[in-house]
Amino acid sequence: MLLSIFVIVATSLAIWYAGEYFTLASSRIGDYLGFSKSARGATLDAISSSLPELMISLIGLIIFHEFSIGIGTIVGSALFNILVIPAICVFLAPKPFKISDEVVHRDGLFYNLTIIILLTAIFFSKGWSVQTAIIFLGAYLLYLFEIFRHGSTSVYLRNLSEFFRHGPSIRRKRKGKAKRIELELGIMLLSLGIIAISSYFLVDRVIFLSDSFGIPPIILSFTLIAIATSFPDLVVSAHDAKRGDISGASSNVFGSNIFDILVGLGLPILLASLLGIPAVISVESMALVFALLASTVVVLYIFAEKMILTKSRAVLLFLIYLGLLTYSIFLM
Repeated sequence: MLLSIFVIVATSLAIWYAGEYFTLASSRIGDYLGFSKSARGATLDAISSSLPELMISLIGLIIFHEFSIGIGTIVGSALFNILVIPAICVFLAPKPFKISDEVVHRDGLFYNLTIIILLTAIFFSKGWSVQTAIIFLGAYLLYLFEIFRHGSTSVYLRNLSEFFRHGPSIRRKRKGKAKRIELELGIMLLSLGIIAISSYFLVDRVIFLSDSFGIPPIILSFTLIAIATSFPDLVVSAHDAKRGDISGASSNVFGSNIFDILVGLGLPILLASLLGIPAVISVESMALVFALLASTVVVLYIFAEKMILTKSRAVLLFLIYLGLLTYSIFLM
């Protein structure tokens, strides 16, 4: 028992720190490629900070054949991202937390589409297959296309081509030494390995606790794992908020959730289907997804009204999250 708790805490911390290093390296590469703040937040920052959820979902389904852990982690992380992270960023930002039109109209609306896709998949099938995975992954590719369509696509592609041909350096001041981009890529790979190994032991111990106490795995993943894996997202958005980069902080929240749902579920489902592993949706999964939909509607309404998230509304978002955690206890 104590060993399992120790392993969960230790692996959560490892995921947190490794995710932070991965995200910082990814952000530097995004700066080199010339990504705008909102485009970088919705793509590179969101993807890198969402790697823990993807790893948990992959390992839970492919290795342990437990799909509910992936669902619980991703839905719980999405709720944490959309309710808790903006609430914290409001108190860290040096200026009013004003959401840009681009974030609400592009990321917010596409996030609504993502939730609709998720609900439709749940209603039409309790066992997801290759077709479901293709829809999820195809929708994410459409989202990426939409981001780059509104950005300086030619600049991104030119810088990306130069990056792969010449391996240019990203320079930053640290003890007077220049760090090359190859080092940033090495940091990303090392961090990815640490996240993968830590995720394996984290899932293993959560399943052990679930069997020991008779608690559905989805509830433990919705609370314990989701909060632990959401810290990289919190670090990224908090860092942007402190610098006054409201677009980066808010777009990372939506972009991370879109990646979590479409890729964090789509990729494991695709691999599981090819390996003949069933991906079955539970009743608890449906209840938590409905809670996510309701929270999304509330947050988008708050964001859309004058595009400003005030401190009083931030407190309201935090209280909604606490209420949902309490609700999840009754699902036990």
